[in-house]
Amino acid sequence: MRKTTFIANFVAWVVLAVACTAFLAWYHLSGTVAVAEVLDMAIVQVGIVAAAPVLLYAIGVVLGLLLVRFRGITFRPGAKRALRAVGLVGLALIVLGVLPYFAQGLQGALMWASAIVVVASMTAPLLLSAFGFAYALGCAGVSAPRPARS
Repeated sequence: MRKTTFIANFVAWVVLAVACTAFLAWYHLSGTVAVAEVLDMAIVQVGIVAAAPVLLYAIGVVLGLLLVRFRGITFRPGAKRALRAVGLVGLALIVLGVLPYFAQGLQGALMWASAIVVVASMTAPLLLSAFGFAYALGCAGVSAPRPARS
């Protein structure tokens, strides 16, 4: 993995993890009156649904990036694409879970994704972290081709 790719991904995911942690701290530590005043805002509703899953995903990405960078892990191109696809499927599920709060017409059609994201973050948090870890492994470098057998 190139150094710039590592730094850009690492910084972006750490900033996202810190933002999600700050939101969760505000939501859980502030009084119910303070939360009730802004509860009808779309960004607060998105934060309530997506902060924990995105934090879990970001933890998986950060751990995976550190492992890839400092252990020098490489993959064949096909495995790298498969890992990246698995990681992006998990991220797409989180995004689909958030869409009903921005597009009111999609509420009925995409509430299944919101339910899956919320339930998965409560019952199977390692699954969301595993999706992030797969994304990070998909960022690894490409291994040298094996020599042909004679």
